[in-house]
Amino acid sequence: MASSFTTNKTLEKPGNGDYVDTWNVPVNGDMDIIDQAFGGVTSLNATSGSATLTASQYRSLTLLISGAISAGVTYTIPSGVGGQWIVRNTTTDATGGPWTVTIASAGGGATVTASRSANILVFSDGTNIRLASQAVPGSDTQLIYNSAGSLGASSGMTWNGTTLTASALAATNGVTAGTSIAATTTVSDSIGNVRNVPANVQTTGYTLVATDSGKFIDITTGGVTVPSSIFTAGQSVTIYNDSSSAQTITQGGSVTMYQVGTSNTGNRTLAQRGLCTVFCVGTNTFVITGGGLS
Repeated sequence: MASSFTTNKTLEKPGNGDYVDTWNVPVNGDMDIIDQAFGGVTSLNATSGSATLTASQYRSLTLLISGAISAGVTYTIPSGVGGQWIVRNTTTDATGGPWTVTIASAGGGATVTASRSANILVFSDGTNIRLASQAVPGSDTQLIYNSAGSLGASSGMTWNGTTLTASALAATNGVTAGTSIAATTTVSDSIGNVRNVPANVQTTGYTLVATDSGKFIDITTGGVTVPSSIFTAGQSVTIYNDSSSAQTITQGGSVTMYQVGTSNTGNRTLAQRGLCTVFCVGTNTFVITGGGLS
């Protein structure tokens, strides 16, 4: 009688009467396959492109995928074959990219993209490849896979592989965008809404401080002093005289403050309801300009 083979690991099942006095042949062969399924490693060079894995390849517990690729690569498990695998993707982009490595089933169901430099656990039901460690989002401080296979968080954060959507986004060390950052309401930084100029209202004489950069000073009396060693090149402060009397903009000690378009330096007078901007052009060097300024 001819042997038959199991679906998932192709273990040999000898027919009745087969392997008389040579039973060790299928038993030892099956033991090797079982050992491979528990701890075997298959190394795949993605540079060769997409492929359907052979039985000797997909029997292993671990799939190590490496190589420099110039296009997306898909490794396919034959239809009907189930099992689980630890997948590590260490591929790099030879040209273009970023390219992806996908684990799929020939059954045509769901697939999983293997993240680079990460270990993931996937399983197959013979038709679909799915992550084995998906979870429903927990707290609003987490960004994890949800039950649909997308990154999410309980505060309404979702990730579909292209767009990150969140009710709020906070970054400790800054946010860098290749093209643009869009918001349906406002974009704010430590000063406030970047579309507005935050106000600092003062009712007595006031000396500018570092946090005034990007703000406007609403002054009613006492004038404003521009001090030394506070601002750096590119920073500016706008001053509004919110009164019916002239206000003095004082050039602080060790400060050089030019009246725009001239070589004049020193204190300036801002007329009632006047508006001016003090712009730092270098260490303790400023240019002042505006309406009602003399």
